[in-house]
Amino acid sequence: MYKGNNPSAIRSQKWLTQSLLQLMDSKPYRKISVKEITELSDLSRQTFYQLFKTKEEILEYHLDQLFQSYLQEIMNLEVRSTAELAKLYFIFFEQNEQFIRQLIENDLVLILHRKFIVYLEDIHRVLQRNPSHMMNDYASAFISSGLIGILVHWFNEKHSLTIDQLASLISRLINDVDWSGST
Repeated sequence: MYKGNNPSAIRSQKWLTQSLLQLMDSKPYRKISVKEITELSDLSRQTFYQLFKTKEEILEYHLDQLFQSYLQEIMNLEVRSTAELAKLYFIFFEQNEQFIRQLIENDLVLILHRKFIVYLEDIHRVLQRNPSHMMNDYASAFISSGLIGILVHWFNEKHSLTIDQLASLISRLINDVDWSGST
């Protein structure tokens, strides 16, 4: 995946992403071809393959953008509790519900899960404001799987709980986790 800062390449990445997401509104992910994505974005296959290796990389790119935005929101706010963080999590992903639903409907939640694990350490670092105090791999896997699972269940249950109820539930579930990694 292209990670440079060429404005034209970045713009093309965004166009390819928008095209894939638009196609996913009307067609299953597995039936979408690179040709369809490039035609809709009015870009060449060569441009696609200069920026992404696969369609999945487009989804990963989009998730990177979402998680960077989420991290920025956390940094801009003084989050003081697990409940506040959980509330921000559900508000943020509710704002991106259409995309998350596309992942759910196309059995692509694993991509969201993998990206969440990558960013969970950054989220924890922002909250702790202490880069040396890192969450261990087991805690990270537990928290990420739980939060993604609850998010998917919440969407599937059509928001049967309020965001405040979910935040309270998450807070009760994970407040006793030892984030330091000591046993």
